[in-house]
Amino acid sequence: MPRDPSPHFRLGCFHCDREDYDGVTELPKDWTDITEVQTLEQALTPVDFTAPTRLNIFEWQTHLGVCPECQTEDEGPAVT
Repeated sequence: MPRDPSPHFRLGCFHCDREDYDGVTELPKDWTDITEVQTLEQALTPVDFTAPTRLNIFEWQTHLGVCPECQTEDEGPAVT
């Protein structure tokens, strides 16, 4: 199946393992601390397991940030 030629983001969360934002065309406004970690071309490069490389099959993201669910967990219960 051919890849979508339009630019998109492979967004992952720093704190959880969600993959539902892999392939979005816009970065969501409700995520925080979004940082580019690699280009789309780098993220789509196949990993050669026989070559000494720093590539890792778990480094699929182009951007990392903090998703809304993890922001809520980080806040913890309100102190009154």
